[in-house]
Amino acid sequence: MNVAKAIQTKEMFQKNLQLLSPWLRDSVLQVDETELWRRVQITYNDEGYPICRYRTENHSFQVTSNRPIEEAKKWCSSISVKGTGAIFMYGSGFGYPLFELFSQKQPHTLVVLFEQDIYLFTAMLYYFDLEPIISTQKISILIGDIEHFAKAFDHLFFSIVFANCTAPTLAFTPIAQRNFKTQYQKIHHYTFSQLGLFIFYIGNDHLDNLIGLHNLLANMKEIVENPYLSSLRNKYQDVPAFIIANGPSLDKNIDQLKKIKDKGLIISTESAIIPLMKHNIKPDILTIIERTKYTYTYHFENIDYPEDLALLCLGLVDKQVYPSFPGPKVPIFRNKEAINQWINKHVGDGSALDAGANVSHLALELAVYLGANPIVFVGQDYAYGPDGVTHSKDALYLEEKGKRAREILSSKPIVYVESNEGTMIPSNQLWVDFKNGLEQKIATHSYKTIINATEGGAKIKGTKCEKLSQVIETYCKKSIPYPVDELINNNKKMLSVTDRKRGLANFIKNVEEYIESFRKLSQEAAKGKQSCREMIRLSKSQEQEQYRSVYEVAYQEHINTFQRFIADDLTRCFSQQIIFVYYYLMNRVGMIDTPEKITEIFQVQHDFFHHLNMVCQSVSVHLENAIEPLSDIVTELGNEEGGST
Repeated sequence: MNVAKAIQTKEMFQKNLQLLSPWLRDSVLQVDETELWRRVQITYNDEGYPICRYRTENHSFQVTSNRPIEEAKKWCSSISVKGTGAIFMYGSGFGYPLFELFSQKQPHTLVVLFEQDIYLFTAMLYYFDLEPIISTQKISILIGDIEHFAKAFDHLFFSIVFANCTAPTLAFTPIAQRNFKTQYQKIHHYTFSQLGLFIFYIGNDHLDNLIGLHNLLANMKEIVENPYLSSLRNKYQDVPAFIIANGPSLDKNIDQLKKIKDKGLIISTESAIIPLMKHNIKPDILTIIERTKYTYTYHFENIDYPEDLALLCLGLVDKQVYPSFPGPKVPIFRNKEAINQWINKHVGDGSALDAGANVSHLALELAVYLGANPIVFVGQDYAYGPDGVTHSKDALYLEEKGKRAREILSSKPIVYVESNEGTMIPSNQLWVDFKNGLEQKIATHSYKTIINATEGGAKIKGTKCEKLSQVIETYCKKSIPYPVDELINNNKKMLSVTDRKRGLANFIKNVEEYIESFRKLSQEAAKGKQSCREMIRLSKSQEQEQYRSVYEVAYQEHINTFQRFIADDLTRCFSQQIIFVYYYLMNRVGMIDTPEKITEIFQVQHDFFHHLNMVCQSVSVHLENAIEPLSDIVTELGNEEGGST
């Protein structure tokens, strides 16, 4: 540990500053130096180590003891550092605990450091040489409050290093427990809430990704022949929008929706459309997020919808949905999702929505995109009704066709949530996750007035509760500027067939390039499997001890190979579930210090490569099968182009 003397601190600070990532460097440079040294006071003990004292508005306290090395060693001895893939460290402790942790942990272990006080972190840069730590590339530093580091945390999640965090060890430094306990408890709660949502959004099923890819490619004709979402941006500025969900409370106020008439937008979520139609209420927009065949089976098969109802749903819905719908359509790309972004880049115009994990998330983002205000939720229970009712009495889910959906919900364990009335009511974890996701979205749109007019159900943070009748009376004063269906139809007449054809032709070329890319990755995985078999053979031989350096080289080569499967967003999209699962299994092996552990780790890596190989082969086959139908669409567009000249 290299410590700066009093006359060397500024030089040390400049050196450390160059080691930091851009966002960390910018954060540190914004710190006022006068305020920094008012808060942080440094002296040196008899051994020449800097001792830190911190001053708040009301009092001051020691950050380190007068024997900081001994204190750090004692603290670190209580942390389980051997065999863990990652350590979440709360508080830097002015450096000493951090250096001690790095001296004790295994080389592969990642440390995620949360330092909520930017002044303490900045002061540390003046007194300790961080190059030995940062150069290992086994530390991720997040400083400031949650709002300050949230984007950096998101970025960390989408990197390969985060795969080490599948089973992290928690390490709260003494100062984090003693003087900043509330702040770090809040950060800890946020961190694990985000981890849960990230894993929830990633999903655990490669088949789900393949279905999304298959549906997007199968819906390509609809995508290139209909207007982009951008044609509707802010077209309904300050128009009230009512998002209708299918909770059991919908039965209490569904008929009041008739009073809206044309003085507000009615956006129906997928399953709410049946109750609305049964009550002769035609929404302006129907929106859908699900990609499975059950969307068509439940809500489109043998159902007649009016031609002036608009369908604004994700482009990855089942391929039978769009052709069965008679009204105007706008396929929506999902933002921050690799397959959608890839296709959008070639055949879209970049417009997309952060659709979330639940159709109400999508409906909220859509209402915001349209410029609506206020945005009103109706029937958004996220909880069971009386007698365990899950949906409106008019919902298809209560019929024989909806048996599968009922069985899925009935298998979920009951959890309790706060209601709009302040009592605790039954829900399930799936709905709670959806509610949490919606609340996060609401928080990002705090400039909008968001009202919960659900008569019952779970409390949704960020909304204010009002009676639906009162909301309609207050906000539905004038007619909307134009019907949604007319706006979409008019935009469809103006789209350029030539541009759409050119974009699709370029997309086909890129598909061919990715076919080759996934084939090469498949070959890499096959080579990795063979290498693992050889390492397993050596680990079981009588001379296994003499091959230790061979094992280490092979292990690191395999880790480097795994990184190629997340080389870009599209390959990562298909491999990320496998990567998280197998990094978790590798982390569980712990310290590799016996022949049995060597065999075990290479068996895990062998299976890792095996499943990556399966993924790459399945994606390349889907892409190969898409070439001909996509080429047929280009031909059709060429015929339309010729017929219009």
